[in-house]
Amino acid sequence: MKQVATIAAQEAPERKRDWFGYLVTGVVGVVITVLATWYQISVAEEQVASAEKERWRSVRQSVIAIVEDQALNGKGLEHDRITRLIDQRRREQGVTSAVPVVDVVQQAEYNIFSSTYLGITRKDEIKLLFDAFYLDLASRSFEVFPSTAPNADLLNQLAKQIQEGQNVPALATLRQVQEIHQGTVDKLSREAKPSLFEAFREVFGSPFNVAFLGAVYVSILLLFFKIQKRRRERMSDILRRPL
Repeated sequence: MKQVATIAAQEAPERKRDWFGYLVTGVVGVVITVLATWYQISVAEEQVASAEKERWRSVRQSVIAIVEDQALNGKGLEHDRITRLIDQRRREQGVTSAVPVVDVVQQAEYNIFSSTYLGITRKDEIKLLFDAFYLDLASRSFEVFPSTAPNADLLNQLAKQIQEGQNVPALATLRQVQEIHQGTVDKLSREAKPSLFEAFREVFGSPFNVAFLGAVYVSILLLFFKIQKRRRERMSDILRRPL
C-alpha cells in the first residue's frame, strides 16, 4: 500500500502557485489602506477647520459685543484697544486666523443702527463715535509722501486737511497743486518744442547729416545744370533749322 501511495503521489501533477492572484490581492489591500487613510485625514482636517471657524466666530462675536457696549455707553472706539481685545480672545480660544478690526467695528455699527430700541437722536450721537474711529483709521492707513517726492509738503498738507474734514482749506491746497502741475506741464511742453536755432543745430550737429544733405544738394545742382544744358542744346537746334 505504501508503494502504491508513493507512486500515486509522484504521478500526481504538482500544483502551481497563483502568483498573479497574490499580487492583485496585495495591490488591492494597499489601495484600500491608502484610501481609508486619506479619507480619515480629510475628515480630521475638515473637523479641525470647522472647529477653528467656530472659535473664530466666537472671538469675533465677543469683541463685537464689547464694541457695542462701548459705543452705547458713549466711550470712544480706540483701534489699539480693540486690537488687544481681539488678540487676547484669539489666544484664549486658540484661533490662528486673523480677525479684522474694521470688520468687527462695522458689524457692531450695523447691529446698533439696525436696532429698533434706539431713537434717531441717540443713533446720531453714537454715529459720531464711529465717524471718529474711521477718521483715525484713515490717518493710520495713509502713508505720507516722502520728502524726495515733488511737492511733498503740499501734498501731505492736503492729505491732512482731507483727513480732518477741512474742506475749504483742502480745496485751496488742491488749487495750488493744480497750478504747480500746470506750470510743470507748460515748462515741459516748451522744452519739447525746440526753437529754429535748436532744430538747425540738431540737424547739422551730426557729420552724417551734413554729408547726406551735402550729397543731396550736389545731386540737385548737377541735375539742374544737366536740364539747363539740354534745354540750351534744344534751343540751338531749333534756331539752326532753316525756315
